Amino acid sequence: MAFLKNLLFRHSKGVMDYFSDAVRIYAFKAEEDARWAAVTAAKVAGKKQRKSMIGELSHMMSNVLKNYPNKPARKTLADRLLSLQEQIESGNGNSGDAREAEEKLLKLNEEYLYSLRHGDSSIFRRKHPKCF
Repeated sequence: MAFLKNLLFRHSKGVMDYFSDAVRIYAFKAEEDARWAAVTAAKVAGKKQRKSMIGELSHMMSNVLKNYPNKPARKTLADRLLSLQEQIESGNGNSGDAREAEEKLLKLNEEYLYSLRHGDSSIFRRKHPKCF
């Protein structure tokens, strides 16, 4: 039982890390695949985890607005994060939303979807090492 609990917790943490890294890539590079990776991670997450992801987006937005040194880029980054948050909050949070997001991500970037399904956030660090 402890093994299963540990496995599930590790996967849940992996999905949260995946989400955070996807958001970072989308915010800084405007990569549409990363946007859909973040959206899909949030859509397949449970209600509590999705709420935590939305909270993390709000926290990131606040940090960008307070601390990012380049004013024009600050607004762009905050706008991207806000639009991502709005997209995640839209819909009704059912399995149909998750399935649609997975299908979209599959078309855009099969490797990102594979990594999400395996709770592997390292995909973003391998593809974009300068962003971390």
